[in-house]
Amino acid sequence: MDNRDVHFCHRATAVVALLLLHLVVVVVAAAHSSDWCPPQHSTVSLLPTDAHLTGGACGLGAAPMELKIAAVTADLFRDGHACGACYQLRCRDRSLCGEDGVKVVVADLLKQPEQETNRTAGRSLQFRVTKDAFAAMAKQGVSADQLTSLHAVQVDFRRIPCEYKKGRSLAVRVEEASKNPTHLAIRFLYQGGQTDIAAVEIAQANATPSPSSSYSSWIYMTRREGAPGVWTTSRAPAGPLRLRVVVTAGSGGKWLRSDGEVLPADWKPGEVYDTGMRVTDVALRSCSLSCGIQGSDRGEEELR
Repeated sequence: MDNRDVHFCHRATAVVALLLLHLVVVVVAAAHSSDWCPPQHSTVSLLPTDAHLTGGACGLGAAPMELKIAAVTADLFRDGHACGACYQLRCRDRSLCGEDGVKVVVADLLKQPEQETNRTAGRSLQFRVTKDAFAAMAKQGVSADQLTSLHAVQVDFRRIPCEYKKGRSLAVRVEEASKNPTHLAIRFLYQGGQTDIAAVEIAQANATPSPSSSYSSWIYMTRREGAPGVWTTSRAPAGPLRLRVVVTAGSGGKWLRSDGEVLPADWKPGEVYDTGMRVTDVALRSCSLSCGIQGSDRGEEELR
């Protein structure tokens, strides 16, 4: 073998090595894109049998009960931003649990004793679910009672897009404290996709457009103190109202606006109104969106 053959072999070997390295990177990237959050001490446990999560801290009521419900610890709850967020949980013991696990929607804050919160801060993320949700993680051939007898198991988790039956659009429920026309407080129901609502504005649906805006006056709503998921204003205009929101996946976000009126002129407390909007955006890095794990600063690229 002459020098040229040796050189060619070395180059071929180098190319093969690079291709193998590229394959490894692709496989790792694909695994990361599955969005299962980095391994840490995260558990799911059973709610007390007398617990009632309908409503909970999020005040979601019966509306999202097409999904199994969960209470979560403060890091996951994120001061109420997680209300209505959906997660997939699967326990790490594959001898007991299936690959698909169970899908839940966040409805409540799991309150922990102060000493337990201090001891587990930054290390333990906890879900608490009903018995039927816990049992749903069992693999074929494992009885529900066998799994639920453990009361708590370590889990992998990821945030997933919420999917409701009948292709529901985003809806708003007018809170009982509202008073037509001035004081308006609303909660969002059936939020699809995998994002948070970061801003909410309302305007008269029949307002005359201005040169700089589709409507003459959008009024900013604020989150109600101590009531996660409630957006409120004491300056709601009279008449039918339109609505627009910002959905975000951390650093990136975009406006969504209703095509027509959302609230009629005679809107009433306790009523639920369809916005006609579908939230379908998905976060590229759901772990940073879910529990404060550091994400990137790629702006709009955070949504897809």
